[in-house]
Parts: sequence; C-alpha cells; structure tokens
Amino acid sequence: MPTERPSYLDLIEESFPGFNANLARCETLGFALESKPFLKEERGEILSHVGFLEYPLLIDGRMHQAGALHAVCTKAAYRKQGLSSELIQKALQWAKDEYEFVILFTAIPQFYEKLSFRRIQEYRFHLRSPHPKGSKPLTPLTAPKDSALFLSHFHRRAPSSNHLWVKENGIVATFNALFGTYPSYWSLHYSPSMDGLLSFDLKDKTLHLYDVIAGNLPTLDQILDHLPSAIDEIYFYFSPDLFTNAAIAEPYLYDKGHFLVHGNWPQTKPFMISPLSRC
Repeated sequence: MPTERPSYLDLIEESFPGFNANLARCETLGFALESKPFLKEERGEILSHVGFLEYPLLIDGRMHQAGALHAVCTKAAYRKQGLSSELIQKALQWAKDEYEFVILFTAIPQFYEKLSFRRIQEYRFHLRSPHPKGSKPLTPLTAPKDSALFLSHFHRRAPSSNHLWVKENGIVATFNALFGTYPSYWSLHYSPSMDGLLSFDLKDKTLHLYDVIAGNLPTLDQILDHLPSAIDEIYFYFSPDLFTNAAIAEPYLYDKGHFLVHGNWPQTKPFMISPLSRC
C-alpha cells in the first residue's frame, strides 16, 4: 500500500511551488524524504514548518557532523507571529548534542542573525586558463534515460575538495539538478573517457565549473579537453584545491543565498559549497 504523504508537504508546496513534483521525481530514483520536520499545528492545521537534514561536511580533511535547515515556511495568514523562529529554536535545541553546527542558505540573513546564526563569506575561484576547444565527447544527462548513470556516480564519488566538501548520497543533488529543468539534469554532462560527470556552464569564453562527480577525479587538463568551445578563463564554484593551486579566491554571493552557521564553525580557507549541494 502507498504511504500517506505528510500533510506538511502542502504547506511547503504553497511556499515553494513545484516542490512536491520534484520530490516525487526524487522518490522514483529511490530517495525517501530524509528531512526531520518541526511543525507548528493548530486544530489540526499545519501553520509553520522547518526541515532539518543531516549534512556531513569534510573540512580540511576531517569529517564534521553537521545539519542543515531547509524549507522554512509559514502560512501567509500567520507570518510575522514568531512561529518559524520558535521552530528554528526547537530544531537547534534538538540538534545541539548531536551536531557540531547547523547551516542554512538564505536570501534574508538578518532574520536568522537574530537567532544567533552568523554569516560566513563564500568565495568563487578565478583562473586565467586559455584553452582550445576540446576533443573528447560529453553527453548531457536527461531523465529517466540517464538516471541510473547519475545515481551510480553519486554513490561512488570521491571528494572534489579537501578544504570543504559536502558528503551526501545524491538526494540534494537530485533535487537541485531536476528542479525547474526536468527532464534535463541541470548542468550535468557525462564523460565516457573520465567515467565521470561534469557540472558546468559555458558563457562566451568563460567556463563556470560547478562540480566534478567521479570515482577517480580527473585532472584539470582532462576536464578542459572535453569543452565544446575554446575558453579564456575558469570560475570554480567549489574549492578547487584538488585541481589547481593557482585560482584566486573572490568573495561571491551565489544566487542570493547567504551561507549562515549556528554553532562551532571551524576556521577555514576560502570555500564555496557547490550549487548541486546547496539546500
């Protein structure tokens, strides 16, 4: 018998249109909803929701037990009454003994700073790297044809950075890659010669490299030999320490998403969390 869908998903859908359809796509790939919900109810009606995900982070070679808040929302008629603030505080209290810190991405950092979150600056990394058009083939991923290929690479991927990297089984990446672009997997291309996935965009003669998903990481030269056009420069949207030491860190705000932390965040080198891993 099919499992009854949680009623709070209707509230999330109201706040984030398209959420439920995309969640259903994730479920067809074998991903269950792994978020712990914190809810404010009144007479059987869900008024507010805060979701909590496990979000393990590799930072400077050490794994950290971290969590992430997501899908923070309140019914329109009940906003500005402190409901989500109350739930966030409950989530932080619940997490304090098991998680070293809790992170979130938000376009309204001032709201969370009142709850003892602090902003951490992210950086993208710029490298002048003229390179001619590549010779190796790349295939864009589409669903459902390439879903098994997508899953297999996320299940056996190697860390793409030792400075900072999110260890996740692919559910966050699945949600991000299919939201708004289904049946295409946003930005993802498969390389048979590298047996890996590249997440990137090409604009004019600039490569925007978002992630590299492979069991054995390729070199930067191997990556560039797959590009369909010549480039002059690269922007890395993750810490590129395993690919180059020459890229220059530049403060950057990705898609209006400020990175906030509650708890004992370690001092780190400049970093950015890959767009596919943001929640």
